Amino acid sequence: MENIGKPTPSEARSALDDIDRVQRAVRDTPWPVWLYPVNALLIGAMALAPLLSDPARFVALVALAAAIVGVNTITGYRMGTPWALPTNRTFQFSVILCAVFVVASVAFTPPTWPTVLLAIAASITYSIGAFAHYRSTSR
Repeated sequence: MENIGKPTPSEARSALDDIDRVQRAVRDTPWPVWLYPVNALLIGAMALAPLLSDPARFVALVALAAAIVGVNTITGYRMGTPWALPTNRTFQFSVILCAVFVVASVAFTPPTWPTVLLAIAASITYSIGAFAHYRSTSR
């Protein structure tokens, strides 16, 4: 077995810079355009699930969560970037805010008009982040 030895500080710094550059390139790979509206619709539907009756609500939430994870995972594998979270800060913030709206819809509101407003807010918030992600990766 060959012994390579210790790298010099400049070689180590260069290798670390290359790792960061490659990770950013993977995380900033453009997504297919159809994925953004599909995610927005699935997120909106998930936020509307509290409008269903009690046993159907749980089934709908699980099915929609599985659909969101499945669509994004399959698409990520086909792109060669599964589980890569984009670096765009606007996208990241919008996904967090969107998740807050969905959780609020499911956990805190009775099945009335606030649920519909939270679902609309979740879809619009995700769409704003999706637009920012699309613009940042499609230069």
